[in-house]
Amino acid sequence: MKKKLIIESLLILLIFLYSCQGLIDFIPPDFEEKLSVNAVIINGRNQNKIIVEKTFQYEYPSEANASLEDMTVTIRSESEVVFEYFNPKSENRIDTIYLPADLVFIPNQKYTLTISEKNSESITSEIIVPTPPFIPEVSIEGTVQTFLPPPQECNNPVKSIVLNVNFLSNENRFYYLGIDGFYNDTLSAMIDYDIIESNSPYFRTFIQGFLSIKFRHCATSPFSTIPGGIYQACFFDSKTIPGNNCAFKIKVDINRLYNYTKPIRITLNSLHKEFYTYEKSYHTYFETLFDPFSEPVYLRGNIRGGYGIFTINSISNTSFILPVN
Repeated sequence: MKKKLIIESLLILLIFLYSCQGLIDFIPPDFEEKLSVNAVIINGRNQNKIIVEKTFQYEYPSEANASLEDMTVTIRSESEVVFEYFNPKSENRIDTIYLPADLVFIPNQKYTLTISEKNSESITSEIIVPTPPFIPEVSIEGTVQTFLPPPQECNNPVKSIVLNVNFLSNENRFYYLGIDGFYNDTLSAMIDYDIIESNSPYFRTFIQGFLSIKFRHCATSPFSTIPGGIYQACFFDSKTIPGNNCAFKIKVDINRLYNYTKPIRITLNSLHKEFYTYEKSYHTYFETLFDPFSEPVYLRGNIRGGYGIFTINSISNTSFILPVN
């Protein structure tokens, strides 16, 4: 038990450091210093962003304080530029660019991301926007009690809502399920969930750039900053879904930091193989993190001339209010 708590504490610390440092921990130390990008765009979402980072090698720590200079970011369709951004100099080696809320991408059309910076090789990536998936069917099965382990035991007992989720898949498609809600009247965040039963294989891993509200640690003052962390979602491959009908049960723990008087939204994302493979390697990295005999795992992505991922996911969703009282 003590060993398990130590491992979990180390993992939490590593996740915290990773959320602050970006993607450099997944880039081999002997690789060239290049631009890295995390551009996970959900078509129709109003909080999309692109995170650009200048990588560095640890034997040259002075480069950790380098800035991005004269950086241009463009997204082009087959006929026109749909987004353009320029920053003469960033505050540090990471720049976060927020896309307009009304920027919509057309399914089955190709989009090209290009990023140039004064002191780095330009990077590019192309993606064809997938068609939206079938709308997931969701029903409420009931409620159960959940007891959180230390250091969150002061939240116990936690009420949990069990939901039945079902969706039809298309051939050669990849999916992940996301849930988002509000933690006040206007600000939204992703909502964590656990799959407790499924007719299809899946893996669960982090999506960089997406945050959820966590349960407070018992040693934390109730007046401190709202606890947040990198969001985890469950991914599916249509080739392993029996009869193209994916059915599973999820458990949503009711965290009172959210505003449940407003509806939550359960979203099914349709994505490309490149993003699925990218996230699968992310999953493998954490699964083998404490195995001294495992091979190193790095995120290669689909960025030419650099590192990272560019993807545009199409979505279908359903919304309802959880019966939390």
